[in-house]
Amino acid sequence: MGILENGLARMGLTPDAAKVALLEKYIAELELWNPRYGLVNAEGDDLIIRHILDSLAGVKAMQGLGPSLVADIGSGAGLPGIPLAIMLPHIRFHLVERSGKRTGFLRNIILTLGLTNVSVLEESMENLREKYELVTFRGFSPFENKLIKQLKKILCEEKGTVLAYKGRQKQIDEELEALEDDPEREISIMAVDVPFLEEERHLVIMHLH
Repeated sequence: MGILENGLARMGLTPDAAKVALLEKYIAELELWNPRYGLVNAEGDDLIIRHILDSLAGVKAMQGLGPSLVADIGSGAGLPGIPLAIMLPHIRFHLVERSGKRTGFLRNIILTLGLTNVSVLEESMENLREKYELVTFRGFSPFENKLIKQLKKILCEEKGTVLAYKGRQKQIDEELEALEDDPEREISIMAVDVPFLEEERHLVIMHLH
């Protein structure tokens, strides 16, 4: 069993062979284009652990939240959006990325993998017009008052939720403490175990309405 399938099993994710094949194809494309585009700062097993398994740490939380449309802000190489879209084909994903070079890569990946539940928006978050039930991001930005205001503008008013991939608890606490008080904001922090990664990883789930 390879490190990808071993990691998926450890996370309690048992996808069918077709999904594993798509994940493997995505990894191969990342490895192929990374030298030219500088997509991720990792290769081989390190790429699988730090980027693919780490992205998939949000699968169960997203299943619990049950959105039909998700925006992956600052998607970059398609992380976490593409691994999540492969595992959760019933959810639609918008990959939001400002860089034309990276959106070109993302559009090519979607065609290569045949993903029908993924669209690419070459746009900054500030210019989005769509309303989303859930917004996710990974390594995009610290929590700041300006970011929270921008997120509120693109989240559905009824059940707008943010699912943010974060690292150390100490850093999360510092970011959240610096935010303006908002009695309507609900926050929960989930520690997640990314197989083979000896670092603190957390998901921050924030309801903003």
